[in-house]
Amino acid sequence: MAEAPDPTKPPQESGATRPPIALLIPVHNRLHLLKRALASVAGERELFDVILVDDGSEPPIALEETAGLSIHVIRLDRNVGVSGALNAGLDYIFERGYEYIARLDSDDAAVHGRFAKQLAFLRQHPDVGLVGSHFEVVSPEGKTLFYSQRPLENDAIRRGMRIGCMLQTSTVMLRTDVARQVGPYRTTYRAGEDYDYLWRCLGRTRVANLPDILMRYEVGAPDTLSVSRRLPQALNGLKVRLRYFDPLNAYSYLGLAMAGLELSNLVRFVQPLKRPLMRALFGEDSHPVVAGTGKQP
Repeated sequence: MAEAPDPTKPPQESGATRPPIALLIPVHNRLHLLKRALASVAGERELFDVILVDDGSEPPIALEETAGLSIHVIRLDRNVGVSGALNAGLDYIFERGYEYIARLDSDDAAVHGRFAKQLAFLRQHPDVGLVGSHFEVVSPEGKTLFYSQRPLENDAIRRGMRIGCMLQTSTVMLRTDVARQVGPYRTTYRAGEDYDYLWRCLGRTRVANLPDILMRYEVGAPDTLSVSRRLPQALNGLKVRLRYFDPLNAYSYLGLAMAGLELSNLVRFVQPLKRPLMRALFGEDSHPVVAGTGKQP
């Protein structure tokens, strides 16, 4: 079982080599999904420490098997919400000097090679402070539903952010220095906090998406975040679009239309139209790809 860290001491012994990445995972209950998420990253464990924030789970999260992962558990004595949990994790990371921060929600799964690819990209592109990727959307049975594509280049991502979040939070890796400049997550958002946070990142750095599927996102199961937080996420998605609304930018109006579809739960009916729309708006950057490669299916 991973031990809760002493916040007054570093998580490793003096002289130990710290990995470059802190993998930040907030969790509230859902232990079975968390185990799946951790199993998905174990193959690259030498690249990161897992910073697991237990947001008042009942009973507290207990991990008997850790697959060799270095896991530092921060236990919160009550459920403060995902924004508060993420802020506790960020504070812990800032104090210990990790170079990069990767994110993964407790009900998502990483594709092997994600961390090595994103680390190499950020080291090769010092002007980019945050990188995401495309991802695969799967059913509770593990069946591929579709590949969710994102624009790759900084300018296209910035345009697209007015329509919706073009950086999926469980694919994101950013430089810790950028996170320090951005500051904490806004706790006014109980869901959809990542959309606002990533908008604020755009004010601090250039961003990119890799042309690879580096995460699997499950939809449809009643205990996944995509179901339990759908309406709050839709409401907060509208609030974020209004916060960053530009009346002189046509993409802002497309974003409000998309928010309306999300709130009415009609967005699933326009999914077949999203691929040609993305291509029309962003060009070939948005083509779908096969998991772990850069190739079209």
